[in-house]
Amino acid sequence: MGSKRGSATKGGAKKAQQKKQQGGFAARPRRFARDVQGELKRVSWPNQDQLRQSTAVVLIIVLTLALYVAAWDFVFQSLARLVFS
Repeated sequence: MGSKRGSATKGGAKKAQQKKQQGGFAARPRRFARDVQGELKRVSWPNQDQLRQSTAVVLIIVLTLALYVAAWDFVFQSLARLVFS
């Protein structure tokens, strides 16, 4: 009884897979593009004010980190000059 049920499931899976493959060469890219469009419709896009605020935060963080790295670079460069000169 268990083997009949297992074989029926396997046969159904094979039929489903064959049906998928019948779509042709371009079926998968078309399905992918359609799925991407559906996902992009569900995205919550920021308004202009949110975009400005986020951009300002990113720029401030990047500039702060750049200054931090530049300061440490200057310190280590000065130490290297003292050691190797």
